[in-house]
Amino acid sequence: MKFTNLKYVLLFAIIILLGSCFKETSYEKGANVYGFSSGTLKDSLGDCKGIVIKGAYQAGTVLTDSNYIIVGVNITQSGKYVIYSDTVNGFWFRDSGYVAVGTNTIKIKAFGTPVSNVNADFVVTYNNSVCLFSITAGIVAPLPIISDYFPRSIGSNWGYNVLGLDSLHTKSTPKDTILGGNSYRVFYANGSLDDTAFYRKSGGDYYRWDALDGNTGYMPLLFLKEDKPAGTQWESNIANTVYSGIPTQVKMKYTLMSVNVSRTVESNTFDSVIHVKNELQYKILGTFQTIQTMNTYFAKNVGLIEFEAAGIYQQKLRRWKVY
Repeated sequence: MKFTNLKYVLLFAIIILLGSCFKETSYEKGANVYGFSSGTLKDSLGDCKGIVIKGAYQAGTVLTDSNYIIVGVNITQSGKYVIYSDTVNGFWFRDSGYVAVGTNTIKIKAFGTPVSNVNADFVVTYNNSVCLFSITAGIVAPLPIISDYFPRSIGSNWGYNVLGLDSLHTKSTPKDTILGGNSYRVFYANGSLDDTAFYRKSGGDYYRWDALDGNTGYMPLLFLKEDKPAGTQWESNIANTVYSGIPTQVKMKYTLMSVNVSRTVESNTFDSVIHVKNELQYKILGTFQTIQTMNTYFAKNVGLIEFEAAGIYQQKLRRWKVY
């Protein structure tokens, strides 16, 4: 792709860094968009898949977004879902949405106010399956311990200023999908761009499932290493492509420019920041040459705080909520 047309350069930069080459409509192709889903809260042996309780439950304290449960479900027919509990001791759990076929983890919000600091036994229901769990009000259930530079926890969301406008919003969904033999968390973006992206972590390495440009196939792209020193370099796999109308090859070269530094973005100062230089390289006259350089900045426990392609595109974190 040539870089003479600003519109195409901007689109290209967004696609490469934000992992948004998959449209939501293509991900849901053939889905049961208007009907209800089918599935169960139980595994193949008939046992409940497990329920994780998050948040503090105190008598007289109204429950907030920090109060929720995470349930495992096995979906056999995609579509709308409603998962809910009964009301016990003044509070209950309920959520609805759309879910795809496969094994999913879904966040179910809490509502109400605990009446007393006592044990409460709940029944959670999805389709014709039920599971039991208990919460003792007055005992604080631990919130998740986050130690990621690109959190993927359910419900976490970020709002970005793109080219000076608050116009891009991304969210980590309850959905997981298998790509290339690995499980990826599904992210949705809306606003200036409506897309679906896929991310996973292995050890200290963060991957997205994406294409290097509009002419290559999709592959796992290792976009961040959290446990390596400054100066560390690595490259993506090489893919066949077309550049300026000529068949050639392309790859991405990554360099850790700095680690554990501070950076101020939109009046917020972040520490423990990692700066990654991304060089999109095409093979021209027998050697790989950098055609586009992009910089990404990741803050611990926050995620992507800034992305810029000099003179072309800039994206800065404005607000965030990580669960």
